[in-house]
Amino acid sequence: MNEFLKKNTQVREDILNLKLFFDLKEASAYSNVHLKIFKSDVDIDGFDIIIDDNDFSLIKCQLKSRFESKTQYFDIHRIMLKPNLYIHESFDFIEPNGCPLDNRGVILIDGTIVDNKIETRYYYLDVYLLRAMEIGIFKLRPNSKVKAGEILTSLRNADLKEKIKVIHSLFLPLSDANSLLALMGFNAKKNINIKNYIGEISKIIKNTKMERSEKISHLQGYWDNVHEELDVICNQKEKLKKCELTESTLDC
Repeated sequence: MNEFLKKNTQVREDILNLKLFFDLKEASAYSNVHLKIFKSDVDIDGFDIIIDDNDFSLIKCQLKSRFESKTQYFDIHRIMLKPNLYIHESFDFIEPNGCPLDNRGVILIDGTIVDNKIETRYYYLDVYLLRAMEIGIFKLRPNSKVKAGEILTSLRNADLKEKIKVIHSLFLPLSDANSLLALMGFNAKKNINIKNYIGEISKIIKNTKMERSEKISHLQGYWDNVHEELDVICNQKEKLKKCELTESTLDC
């Protein structure tokens, strides 16, 4: 099976995508929620699927996958890593050019064969996680802060149509599908608010009416909350370093 999947890219992607859909629906069922996943047949607006809980949460996602850990860079539609139109200023986007009306993100599926069975690990990236790395809340690689900053600068300064290359090591490694579901904002066994905390941190840093000492005081609680929830959702086998809040954080 291993050689067959290596040679047949479309078959491999179909299997990995279907496994993702099953895992998300199963995780959602534990919370008594019927999760709906709609697949886009035409690649017009950057997303591959729409995930909807038929209640308050809906997100559009681009799907990427790799097999046996081969691919290192992925071409991502820029709109998938931009904040929605209503919160763009909180992420230091001066103009809302190219910002979507809805929430977006990118799911990365890492497939491998173990005991002749397909196993998957899930990773995720969106503007919240990029902003967290740019600010310096956590690191996934030694230069996460620089790389995330370069991507966000590119997204802020131009409404270009071409895709942007993102290295695998900038995607947040998740412990399971339930963690992925929770991170995207859906009802799950793991109840987290990490994106809200990151959003508040970004807003405080940008607040021109607060003194620097006051900002540090307000930031610490949100900062600690992000670190606590990273422990809940992240794959602990992957390299993730939680960073301390410092005075230089306010210059991000």
